[in-house]
Amino acid sequence: MSSVKSHPPRVQGDSPSTSRVREHRAAATTAGILYIVGTVAGVLSKVVLAFPVQNADDPLGYAADHSGAVATGALLVLVMGLSLAFVPVVLFPVLRRVDEVLATGYLIIRGAVETTTYVVVAIAWLLLVPLAETMAAGSGTASPEGVRLGTLVVDSEGASVVMSLVFCLGSALFYVLLFRSRIVPRWITVWGFAGIPLYVAAYLLAMYGTVGIDSAAVNLLCLPLAVQEMVLAVWMIARGFRPSAVG
Repeated sequence: MSSVKSHPPRVQGDSPSTSRVREHRAAATTAGILYIVGTVAGVLSKVVLAFPVQNADDPLGYAADHSGAVATGALLVLVMGLSLAFVPVVLFPVLRRVDEVLATGYLIIRGAVETTTYVVVAIAWLLLVPLAETMAAGSGTASPEGVRLGTLVVDSEGASVVMSLVFCLGSALFYVLLFRSRIVPRWITVWGFAGIPLYVAAYLLAMYGTVGIDSAAVNLLCLPLAVQEMVLAVWMIARGFRPSAVG
């Protein structure tokens, strides 16, 4: 008499590699969204606050008359800084598997140092309104001292140069990690490598007074890297990281 052996049912579940792919897809999507949010907030901060204040004859007087715009612009700077700061935080579990030292450096530079500069800039913008009240600046009441003080506060060339150089250093570490891991197509990474020197050159020229900080030459030199970052963000959202490279 033959007996039929019964086997325990097999528990179905995700393999470790499948689970990791899902985690990395979530990290890529989140990082892409943060990139776009940070970029949009940065552009809006320039339109809402930076350009009008910097081009005003009396920056403190403009701040006194447009305190709401000043607060909104500072908030947008903070949104930009915090959004971009969380990109290395979100990607750290992925990048540390490639090179933990480089991933930690990327986290520190883009997540801490660069964010600190954004916070300092936001505080400087918020100081415009109390300074305007202290100097009694307003429409038709501009004083030479108030104009000079307001111009000093909103003079963002030095801060822009520092932020840009820190940004480029962090980006270089990021693209080295992407190039080595191949989790995104290498043509995107090479595009980033090519854009970094142009970006650095733009702000070094501005720092030495060769061109204006908001000149067409600076914008043209920054354009390749700016477009590349948006392409990378869209790629991460739409395609995620390459499964063959994630493992």
